[in-house]
Amino acid sequence: MFENLRYGIFSNNSKHVSNDRLALVGLGATEISVYSSWEKASAGLKENAIDVALVDEDLHDINGFACLKNLKRQASRSLPVIMVTTDQRKDSVLNAISGGCGGYVLRPYSMETMKRHLYAAYMSATPDEIERELLSASWEMVSNGSFDEAITGFEEIVEELAEAQKNPAEEYFEKGLNYLSQEKYGKAIIAFNKAIALNEMYAEAYKGMADAYKGKGDMDNYQEFLTRAADIYAIQDNLDNVKELFIEILQNEPEAVNPFNRLGVKLRKEGDYNGAIRAYHQACTFTPNDANLYYNMARAYTYSKDYESALNYTELSLRLDSSLEPAKALHSQIIRIMEKEQSKPGPSTPASGSEKVIIDNGD
Repeated sequence: MFENLRYGIFSNNSKHVSNDRLALVGLGATEISVYSSWEKASAGLKENAIDVALVDEDLHDINGFACLKNLKRQASRSLPVIMVTTDQRKDSVLNAISGGCGGYVLRPYSMETMKRHLYAAYMSATPDEIERELLSASWEMVSNGSFDEAITGFEEIVEELAEAQKNPAEEYFEKGLNYLSQEKYGKAIIAFNKAIALNEMYAEAYKGMADAYKGKGDMDNYQEFLTRAADIYAIQDNLDNVKELFIEILQNEPEAVNPFNRLGVKLRKEGDYNGAIRAYHQACTFTPNDANLYYNMARAYTYSKDYESALNYTELSLRLDSSLEPAKALHSQIIRIMEKEQSKPGPSTPASGSEKVIIDNGD
């Protein structure tokens, strides 16, 4: 596998470049490009695509973390980028994970260590072999004008997305957050990369379906599946934002008992109520008897207008702490809203009516 990949080494340190090149050659690599500055890399990448990047601490014009982010923007979000560095500070590892690294290798390293990280980075950032072949074959059918066959192939790829209760990529993403909270950084990196690879595969499949329908002259389905592809990319952008917030929490509050609760508060304040709800549910695995946590969940459900769930969580909060005044106030407020909803004559009236939800401003 290693001998068929194209590698890029990004470093201004000639000794490090020499060591990394020797390691790659030892693994069978034959196509290796070296970039000592981002200016040279930016121009070279347009002409010579790479499959895996090894990024050192510094280039002549930018540092390694900036290079990582540039690679993700210019090349591909799923490009495996391995940070190869002497920096073993926790914050540096977290910053690299936030930027989307595929591995974090400390110098000096053994050949076996590099081999293991290369394999994990490449495989976690790449769809399974069968899915990869199916995606390629389906695109070829689009090129050949076999639009119905292409649509069938693309549909097979997104079938698990349609059948699952939620995007399977989000499950990997949540695993990554859990691994981060446990300081299992290697597993977190793999989980995040798998989430990105799945999302990109789904988006590409939807884009392929859109092109196939366009080829058939079905512009309604063309627009629908083009929108679905865009929605998948929007989901990934949101997940990246959540990951950055979570890492910010871990860096600023390393001893936080329940970082998921903090994440839920941040997402709720940003208006991402569904994201906040997911974070709070994960928080329950850490502190299942926290009355304030369930009150926070009730608030998020209230903002998203799921009043039944909100009521259930205020009741759970009060069972754990009957003296929690904000939960009492919210409970009474939700009951009034639900009673008002039930008294309305028909479904055409807006769900929340003119009732203003007043919720305590604390966390």
